[in-house]
Amino acid sequence: MEVFEDGERVIEHLKGTEKLPDAILLDLMLPRVNGIDILQFVRSTEHTKELPCVVLTNAYLGTMVQSAWKAGADRCLTKVFSKPPQVFEMIRTLVREKSAETDADSEDVDDAQLEDRPDREFHAEFQAQTPRLLASIRQSLAAVVKTEMDEAYLKWLKERSLLLQNMYQVLHELSGKAGAAGYVQSAQLSSALEALLQELSQTPQNMTASVLRTFASGVDFMALELSEAPKTPKRSQHTPVVLVVDDEAFSRRAIISGLEKVGLANVALNNPTEALEILQERTFDLICLDVDMPEMSGFDTCVKLRKMPQHQRTPVIFVTGISDFNSRAKSSLSGGNDLIAKPFIPIELAVKALTHLYRQETEEA
Repeated sequence: MEVFEDGERVIEHLKGTEKLPDAILLDLMLPRVNGIDILQFVRSTEHTKELPCVVLTNAYLGTMVQSAWKAGADRCLTKVFSKPPQVFEMIRTLVREKSAETDADSEDVDDAQLEDRPDREFHAEFQAQTPRLLASIRQSLAAVVKTEMDEAYLKWLKERSLLLQNMYQVLHELSGKAGAAGYVQSAQLSSALEALLQELSQTPQNMTASVLRTFASGVDFMALELSEAPKTPKRSQHTPVVLVVDDEAFSRRAIISGLEKVGLANVALNNPTEALEILQERTFDLICLDVDMPEMSGFDTCVKLRKMPQHQRTPVIFVTGISDFNSRAKSSLSGGNDLIAKPFIPIELAVKALTHLYRQETEEA
């Protein structure tokens, strides 16, 4: 097995080697040359075009995953839900399918031993390295907050860009290790944070105080959750459902888009009165409320739903065009847990949603 940390070296190796690998396991977010370019090279080069290629990447890079399929990936797996034995089995099956005949002299692999390895090694490695990784992210985040725009705008922009890149690389490593160790919640949240950083790197003007608070809250919860995590993580069988209440169609679609990015089911309504009726009949894991609605404000809606025994502790995120101190005070007094200001990045809402869902689940456990 040969391992490379950047895409440029992969292409150089494939160009120069006489003995090709049996398969390629490929991340999409690589330095210098990304995974899409590697796939395109492999499929356009005569002596490599039949190589089995498996993509293992962040679940929230939807457009890149679609590009990977178009570029010729044989399989696309997500880090969050793919343990090493499963990846191994996928590659082995694919190689067998691609090969005209299997190699009878190849050494058999002990699948049982592979299944034990994450419990014995990946868990220990993840628990040992996570504090260092999170400390690095916090340090970079603090530096981002402290950097002030000066007269040398390009210098300031470059400094912030380097800090974001450092955080992205650390989160990229963290999400991969969490997925390999079976910590699904941590892998999902770190992957969402990774996607948020990618969005900010492309649109730095969206790096608002609200976004930085959301990012910091997600990192802090991961540190808390992992410090209390058992050596053998448990997978929740429950699929969270989010209630979305917003009378503006565009805003409602933006909220739904953010939730769908992280695979959260939702029920969307444009009427707070109807929402209160449904809340009497069924429970939800999270509620997103617009503040400024014609029939009843989000604050008043929250006060009413908090009187329902089944929703006294349900996390509530207010979505509003006003995020001043008074609005934040009202959100807390009415029983809300958080507030996000319009316009927002859908992936930021996704990070907030995951953070509150996982915090609630941890507290109940």
